[in-house]
Amino acid sequence: MGRPKKYSDEFRRRAVDEVLERDRKIPEVAGQLGITSPETLRRWVRQAEADRGLREAPTSEELAEIKKLRKEVADQQRTIEILKAATAFFVREQNPR
Repeated sequence: MGRPKKYSDEFRRRAVDEVLERDRKIPEVAGQLGITSPETLRRWVRQAEADRGLREAPTSEELAEIKKLRKEVADQQRTIEILKAATAFFVREQNPR
């Protein structure tokens, strides 16, 4: 399980809106809102731009789908390894040398 979010989704949305809709500078908004690093707000803004179609990048939904699919692939690969080991075990049991 991941760590808890330091900033709420509503806080993030308001901070991003300050930058995108009111044309304020990222360092200015980050400092005013007490965001530890302007780079944090910069990442939020980039993702919001992608989600709104303003930037050519994967949207949040696409990133969530990719993460889900990678997890499924990893689970399937573990299952395949287990089945390979079980198959090898039973083959050795059937043909003792």
